[in-house]
Amino acid sequence: SKVTGTAHAVTRSVQEQASRLLATGFGTGFLWPAPGTWGSLLGVALFILFLAPLDWRWQLAASIGFTILGTIAAEIAAIELEGDDPSSIVVDEWAGMWLSMVAVPGSSGWWILAFFLFRTFDILKPFPAGRFEQLQGGVGIMADDVVAAAYTQVAVHATLWTLGI
Repeated sequence: SKVTGTAHAVTRSVQEQASRLLATGFGTGFLWPAPGTWGSLLGVALFILFLAPLDWRWQLAASIGFTILGTIAAEIAAIELEGDDPSSIVVDEWAGMWLSMVAVPGSSGWWILAFFLFRTFDILKPFPAGRFEQLQGGVGIMADDVVAAAYTQVAVHATLWTLGI
């Protein structure tokens, strides 16, 4: 498609358009306030819709595959959106939520806990998550969210274990 401005015209490839659409979570990254929270909620909704019915191994495979795809999309979209980690890119939160929800029991209470833990870890970025965010490009955009998802998995499953569930 062709985007025209007052000074010039820019032509975006299909790959760039698809990357921006995916990286911004179908536009949820432009919602305010807290675009990361909107992106995370999109991740929860799509996980429940598409991945929750699957065995945890398929959930994990889909989440890893999506994280790789999201890394590529974030890399491409960040160039157009002009930033190292633009707040409108929320594919990292979406992928982080998917990784956070793998093998979590299919009940809204556990999914709500995973959501709040993930958002807390993503915002606070406890060590070493903050270091991963300093990586360049799509990897840097995604890496801290992967770490936040790992922290979430440990916290949720430690809670399940403690409660004997």
